[in-house]
Amino acid sequence: MAELLLRDGPKETQATTCAQGGRQSRCRCTGSQDWVWFDIGAVGIALLLLLALGISTETPIFESIRHSRLTFVAVLLVGLMFLIVRVAGQQLRIVEFVRDWGPIIALFAVYENLKHLHANRITEWLYIAPKDQLMASIDKLLFGAVLPLRLESISPPWLLKIMWVFYFWVYYLGPTVLLVWAYFHLKDRRLFGKLRHALVIGLLGGYVFYLLVPVAGPLFTYGDQFSTPISTHPVIGNLVFNHRYNWDCFPSLHTAIPWLLCFLTWASFARIGRTLCLLAALGVTCSTVFLRFHYGIDVIAGLGWAALVFWITCEQEKERTQRLAIADTNKYGSI
Repeated sequence: MAELLLRDGPKETQATTCAQGGRQSRCRCTGSQDWVWFDIGAVGIALLLLLALGISTETPIFESIRHSRLTFVAVLLVGLMFLIVRVAGQQLRIVEFVRDWGPIIALFAVYENLKHLHANRITEWLYIAPKDQLMASIDKLLFGAVLPLRLESISPPWLLKIMWVFYFWVYYLGPTVLLVWAYFHLKDRRLFGKLRHALVIGLLGGYVFYLLVPVAGPLFTYGDQFSTPISTHPVIGNLVFNHRYNWDCFPSLHTAIPWLLCFLTWASFARIGRTLCLLAALGVTCSTVFLRFHYGIDVIAGLGWAALVFWITCEQEKERTQRLAIADTNKYGSI
């Protein structure tokens, strides 16, 4: 079953061979180090800002672990896989492991804890008013009504239960599962480094949009216009307004992150792997509007953000590959 998820054809090894003279290329060997210092630096700066915000606002810097699903899942799965690898007798240097995974754990912790009330203060300091009316107007122009309101009539209870699974389980499990798969199973440090780098840009960059374009979402702005309540929404309302940044809708990162990961892993998976990633991305995207958390324009913006981060990551990889190829030519060309 595991092999079915791999790309058709022979698997690439961590050390590939250059076409010229059979010399070992550095492209795969340096995979996990690609952009690692950028990733560490970006997450480190975000962590310092989080600490500064916590001190200046005199509020708790970190939320409880039960409110930090991405971080909790990552720590649990990565720790479990590390123990399995060590028990199996496979070599894995602790320093290298911490360097590879440290930025991921810190990224998830920073991202989720920035959604604490510190971030509300930033938007208030910038004197930026919520943009819900603008988003609703765009939705009405594109869809004839606020999209979640239009979809309410085709939202039976059984469908909403499925949407909850995608919104809370698939979204929060997906990034860590794919990172664990690339790192421990495929042993593809290049793919792992690319996924990590894209997540750093996608999550931290997306949070900047949250601060500059504050949007509460249709559930909290147009909630009284829905005729059928969703039983779990009061719990979510308490979570959002007491433990989360209040305006985290534009763009929809619930849309952007699954599609970004789908784009990045597409070439590494065979048909079944691609199908699972596609279904996961589609399900999470649909859940954002069926569960009334996002406007339709939030979803469109999320898709655009995913495409932009994917393009940036690929362009950076292309530039790095060319740079390594030139370095190899200069080193071995005269031999």
